[in-house]
Amino acid sequence: MRQNDYLKLHFVNVNHGDATIIEFPDYGAPKTAHFGVIDFGAQRYEDRTIITQYMKKLINFRKDGDISFNYRIEFACVTHPHLDHYGGLGEFIATFSDKNNANNNKINAFWDCGFRTTEADYNEILVQISENDHITFVRTASGSEYEFGDTRIVILAPSIDLRNRFDTHGIKKNDSSVVMMIQYGKSCIILGGDAQFASWGKSTEEFPTLTRIKFVQDSLGLAEKKETTEPLNCNLLRISHHGSKHGSSLEQLERLDPEHIVIPAGSADWYKQKQKNWKGKFPHPLVKKILDTLKIPKKNIHITGDEGNIIVRYSGANRISKLRSFDVNPADSGFDATLQNCWQ
Repeated sequence: MRQNDYLKLHFVNVNHGDATIIEFPDYGAPKTAHFGVIDFGAQRYEDRTIITQYMKKLINFRKDGDISFNYRIEFACVTHPHLDHYGGLGEFIATFSDKNNANNNKINAFWDCGFRTTEADYNEILVQISENDHITFVRTASGSEYEFGDTRIVILAPSIDLRNRFDTHGIKKNDSSVVMMIQYGKSCIILGGDAQFASWGKSTEEFPTLTRIKFVQDSLGLAEKKETTEPLNCNLLRISHHGSKHGSSLEQLERLDPEHIVIPAGSADWYKQKQKNWKGKFPHPLVKKILDTLKIPKKNIHITGDEGNIIVRYSGANRISKLRSFDVNPADSGFDATLQNCWQ
């Protein structure tokens, strides 16, 4: 088994869609790898198998021929029930779960946003998951925290307030997205799902900037208040809604203050050829302008459709230890060697 001492995030290129694998630093039982998977989607049908193929290749690479190797997918999460986020979920569940054999079942939990959808395909998969006694079904929400070894995941959205309104006040599916903050040492990454205005507004309300107040001096008007802690600051932001103009605002990104941006979207040529009505909308020119206003260097902005699969490595410091990208599909003959080169 290949050992892993880093937090690694694999942003898998599925063209227009979302698929992310968290590879946790090794912990717990020896010769056991731990993963989390967020979203399984793609706009085109033929791209929806990519996340399962990538996961199988990564597991085989980590195994490295060791027959005593084991692995756990600690959670599989669909941020919200849109096809470009859950399209490949059925195959993934069928590949890595077994309701009849706990030893063959590799998925520990399924995280759902709680949005009641009429999407028949998605609801059918939820029924299959609910029938598997070995998978814990979780409807997660803002404020929940989970620990995997030395890695902590804090759920920033959906807000409980928004969840209480899912049935009655027209909350859009995108604003039901699970948004998570991943913390490892001083490293902090935020994965934004497709969250839009209502969701980000609640997150900034529920995770406010902390201010140090000295009560006596403050009451006399003698003390200057200084903002001391910004809980939403992150080193890397997986920007919401594929870089849509509806997923980002200047004020929101100022609060998060990311150093690096990852945008899961197709290339300009992909939209031109495959989804012509979306040409120029992902990432949107307005979002590019906001990133330019925030002075985020272009070398720190990564689009999966342009660069391919992106692997980001963290050692626990407040910076990226290594970032590699490779435009190779898991079905291609050169994938294994390229993954090994980029993983190291």
